[in-house]
Amino acid sequence: MSLARGVAIGGALIALIAFFLPWIAYSNGQFSGAAMAGAVTSAGGLRGFDVALYLVPVLALVAVAFAWLSRMSADPERETRLRLLGAAATVAGLAVALLFLGSALLGGAPGIQFQPALVRTDTSVTAAVPKALNAGTLVGVGVGIYLTILGFLASTLGALLQRPATPEAAARAAWRTQDYVMVAVLAVVFGAIYWAWLQPYLWVEGIAAQPGQELFFAVWFTSGLLGGYIIRRPGAAFLTETLTGAAEVLIGAPAGPVLVITAMMEALGAELVFASTGYKRWGWKTMLIAGAASALVALPWNWFRLGYFALNPGLLIALLAIRLIGGALAGGGAKFLGDLIAATGSLNYFALGRERVREI
Repeated sequence: MSLARGVAIGGALIALIAFFLPWIAYSNGQFSGAAMAGAVTSAGGLRGFDVALYLVPVLALVAVAFAWLSRMSADPERETRLRLLGAAATVAGLAVALLFLGSALLGGAPGIQFQPALVRTDTSVTAAVPKALNAGTLVGVGVGIYLTILGFLASTLGALLQRPATPEAAARAAWRTQDYVMVAVLAVVFGAIYWAWLQPYLWVEGIAAQPGQELFFAVWFTSGLLGGYIIRRPGAAFLTETLTGAAEVLIGAPAGPVLVITAMMEALGAELVFASTGYKRWGWKTMLIAGAASALVALPWNWFRLGYFALNPGLLIALLAIRLIGGALAGGGAKFLGDLIAATGSLNYFALGRERVREI
């Protein structure tokens, strides 16, 4: 077993064990992640808060399973897909753990906060949970949550840093200098676009209310979809969208650094779809599904970060349908934009450009 794969498995196991260590302390007692999940379930679930907590051990076990299956696979491409699926599970677990920590340490409430670099989360950990459990006031966070975060982070890095099993697979997965340059260019350009898009997103609320905003929300999926479509290498969609979120923060996005985690969650769906095809299928069907997957996979994060849990179930279902449509449109838009740029000949050093040259 390679060192990187061992780190991937070991990190996920640490996150799993840490779920049963102290996560939070109130004046009337302390709770592990498991104990808090059970107590919240007994208290009525708090609109899915306990479900988010239960996801932590589930995602850790999924990551271990994918890492082990990738080790057993003789097919290099299948090994890569399984490894990336494991990385996706750990990234999702990392996001949940970070959101929990943010809820404990950062003030605020669901929604966009219109102050540059101000990070706010919901008040579940500091207000809703202790009230429901009659646990008293918040005293502090425990070592368990920090170990969970470190475990998921180590597992993610271990999964991503593993070398493909064969030289041929390594050559297909290897990144070139121009790939990194393209990611940087897309991140800066779309970071500015994302930052500017906030005003139309808010403006449409006065015309089409939240359903209209949900359709507009899909624009924030485009960077990762386009990066994956142009570069066509493992991790391209994820890295492009994540760095776009970082660029948006540096420009001065009101929501602040939490946008980097949001970008990670928005990129996971597309990356999973691309990985499932072995990074070989890039037609309209794949891009539409990738866009819809971006919208779907990002929803749990928005559920807790933006307060979707407070919505009427009927409205939530309608918003989900609109979001899936918007995500699919974003995937189609990314393909259209990529093909348009490729037609100029400026992408001939990338997979998309070479494909176009062969077709001509």
